[in-house]
Amino acid sequence: DELVDGSVPLRVGQIRDSNRPALLALLDEMGVVPVDLGLVADDEEAIAAALLGGVAGCDAVLTSGGVSMGDFDYVKAVLDRIGDMRWMQVAIRPAKPLAFGLVGGVPVFGLPGNPVSSMVSFELFARPALRAMSGHTDLERQRVQARVVGGLKRHADGKVHFGRVVVEYRDGRYLAASAGGQGSHQLTAMATATGLAVLPDGDGVADGDLVEVILLG
Repeated sequence: DELVDGSVPLRVGQIRDSNRPALLALLDEMGVVPVDLGLVADDEEAIAAALLGGVAGCDAVLTSGGVSMGDFDYVKAVLDRIGDMRWMQVAIRPAKPLAFGLVGGVPVFGLPGNPVSSMVSFELFARPALRAMSGHTDLERQRVQARVVGGLKRHADGKVHFGRVVVEYRDGRYLAASAGGQGSHQLTAMATATGLAVLPDGDGVADGDLVEVILLG
């Protein structure tokens, strides 16, 4: 219950709910009609009521948080009880934990709780699926090859990293530079980013090298 709405003053130990407004904005930007199911307390019955209400009136449901393996990840317990779910550890960073399944025949996407992880997993998994459900054939955002400015660092861990970058088109080519801190809790870089750089496993991409970038917006 540490999450609080943006209109409520923070107390010690509380965290501002940034995921819900961000996901609502992303849904609105892609042209679907978002339905805000609210900020739900860490209570299994309250979570079940919100989820069942969502699947009764919506074409798909997104959750954020509670899909890992912790003792207080109540969303997982509830979805296991009321739905047919698959729980995954995807080999990407950020956004490793992910869930997908059906509740009453309605698709449910369980996104991670870290703010940047939530938005990156939305872009990679939920957005293409929702576009397909909406009848589109171009499901993914545009991908381009960009020349790296200043280098993009990462560490080898067996995962594909999606670095937040600022993209510029100049003299007939795309340029990509780091948008700032790359932690999954660091929203400033995500807010500034105009692209996600696809960084294969390794030590990063050097200044001047090419990298694949998913353009945002």
